[in-house]
Amino acid sequence: MRVVSLTQVLSLVLLLCLLQACSSQPAQVSPSLVVDKSRQAQPPATQSPYRSDSPGKPPPSTTQPPRQPGSNTAVVVSQPPAVLALLDQAEQQANAGELESAAASLERAIRIDPRNAVLWHHLATVRLSQGESAQAEQLAVKSNSFATGSPAQQARNWQLIAQARREQNNPGGAAAAEKRARELDRR
Repeated sequence: MRVVSLTQVLSLVLLLCLLQACSSQPAQVSPSLVVDKSRQAQPPATQSPYRSDSPGKPPPSTTQPPRQPGSNTAVVVSQPPAVLALLDQAEQQANAGELESAAASLERAIRIDPRNAVLWHHLATVRLSQGESAQAEQLAVKSNSFATGSPAQQARNWQLIAQARREQNNPGGAAAAEKRARELDRR
């Protein structure tokens, strides 16, 4: 009969704990666009505009942010389940062309998590799709005020600001916003 030492048992328990920890996926937030005007004609079965670089939807509690240039890591941010549900609902509504309903869902999510830069960005995208470029620009600026630690999110906001300024016949302002977005993308 073989005797197992305490060290062997503890090593096995530690190994099992590490394997268990590696098997769960953390919640992540997606800073990609809610509505992309170039995709509105496509059926909703195409890749989700919330999800980037992933064919199909991940489990409801997780989303994947786009990768920053030169980076293989993604920032993990926990979201309340109600915010994730409202984000998914807004996505479905936007894909169905129900932009006012999508905006209402995003506004409800913002009431739950008012300092969430991603929610403000999504709302700005919806407003831009509705032709409300001045409001879209203001919402993207608000998103930037909450995205201080995320140059990738700020760059996306500046791209949206550039598009809104182009729609407001402000080519100089659009060029300045695009320049700022490029500077942030290099970080």
